[in-house]
Amino acid sequence: MDTNKKMLKKKSAIELIIGLFILFGFIWWIIPLYHTWIKFIFIIIILGFFIFSKYNNNESLSDLGFSFRNIKKSGIILTFFTILSGVILYLIWKIFFPVNINFYNESVFWEKLITYPVEALFQQYIALAFFFRRFRDFFYPNIFPAVFLSAITFSAVHMPTPPLVIICFIGGLFWASIYHKYNNIFTITISHAVLGIFCSNILLMYTIVGPNADIARWSKSPPVYHAIDRINNIRLTDSKEKIEISKDNKFISVNGWVAGVREDIDKIYIRISGKDYLVKNNLKREDVAMYYNNPEYTNSGFKVNIPVSDLNPDYHSLYLKILLKDHYFHHYPSKRVWIKIN
Repeated sequence: MDTNKKMLKKKSAIELIIGLFILFGFIWWIIPLYHTWIKFIFIIIILGFFIFSKYNNNESLSDLGFSFRNIKKSGIILTFFTILSGVILYLIWKIFFPVNINFYNESVFWEKLITYPVEALFQQYIALAFFFRRFRDFFYPNIFPAVFLSAITFSAVHMPTPPLVIICFIGGLFWASIYHKYNNIFTITISHAVLGIFCSNILLMYTIVGPNADIARWSKSPPVYHAIDRINNIRLTDSKEKIEISKDNKFISVNGWVAGVREDIDKIYIRISGKDYLVKNNLKREDVAMYYNNPEYTNSGFKVNIPVSDLNPDYHSLYLKILLKDHYFHHYPSKRVWIKIN
């Protein structure tokens, strides 16, 4: 192996390690943080790294697939792939979960038609124009490891929801193969955008990723109704972006309600800073029963007192953790409350 190839492999390996670290670090460590400015700075770092990598490798936009070359050939293949994938997904998904056939009546669908292609282009730039090309340079002339590892990376970004991970892996394999053969990122972006909107708005697939996701929740159709009403007698609807609590307080008193829909509820916890606190439930909430016009929700209330001494002075994310009967997983409602201990 000549010196240039060795240097290219070494440079590709270094960039891959850095790229994987900052990408997954952002998803799993930075996004869950309270401070927006930290997230903004990290985004600047990520963008700066990818821009530096592009120029460091003397890659033009055309090299990265931002051109109209092979647009017809790749477009025809990706059209068949996208339609076939959509049909198969719809038929399988409809057996187990509800689908949304009235998606066109929702404003979020039309908004996503505009915004999601941009997001898909950014994702494909990272997955293909960066990771796939670095894997390809490292394993050259063997292409399959580059295609496989690129797909693994793309699917891993969408962890931990199993259906999303599997679909992204299959899509990642196909898109990386097409990218290698035709080097056109635009047609792949369209395929990605169409399938993404289809899964999110028509199949109602649960698409949250990272530590805020719930591995047990595959569909957006919620298995339970729930709410946290008050924290230390502060109504959440009246509170601002966070609730401040002094260390002088002995407890954080959390009140709310959880009502079953498709599953019976086994246990309810409040989770804060990695600790679970079992709540006292089956408390009377006649207002919930009246609102939903369902007398079964009368005893849906819960309450728990969390010792303030368990928490350090800092920002803490507080949320519900619900265990459903005959379920292997917990259900994590996505709404979280920020608590600042002073």
